[in-house]
Amino acid sequence: MSLDTPAAAEAAFYAAFEQGDLERMMEVWAPRADITCVHPLAGPLVGPSAIRASWVEIFSNEVPRRFEVEPIWASATEETAIRTLYETITLPLSHQRFPALIATNVYHRLAGQWRMVLHHASVIGPSELPPEIVSPTPSTRH
Repeated sequence: MSLDTPAAAEAAFYAAFEQGDLERMMEVWAPRADITCVHPLAGPLVGPSAIRASWVEIFSNEVPRRFEVEPIWASATEETAIRTLYETITLPLSHQRFPALIATNVYHRLAGQWRMVLHHASVIGPSELPPEIVSPTPSTRH
């Protein structure tokens, strides 16, 4: 698996996610105690053990899934890359397509390889939803 660019690391992350491949998933993550993962509607998971356990749980549901990713913004220095994107998950067997999530992925270059240090995915707020499904009562969350 090539992790020689931030884009390659991101592609490896989503390929491992689609395939439910725990070992490939964890190879994308940096071998550091401070790595952090925030799954949609969940709190932060910090460290390799907590992050691995979350992927074990997610991958225990052996349903084929496909990702569509649409880049929104990216920035990089020689050592850090930040990539924000929309990610849409489809379950091909049931033809179910979930609403897009917004994700931020942060990578650090370690020993010449780009490794993930943060994945934060969350639901998109009402302002991004079609008008027919927006609640008539505005709400703000901080």
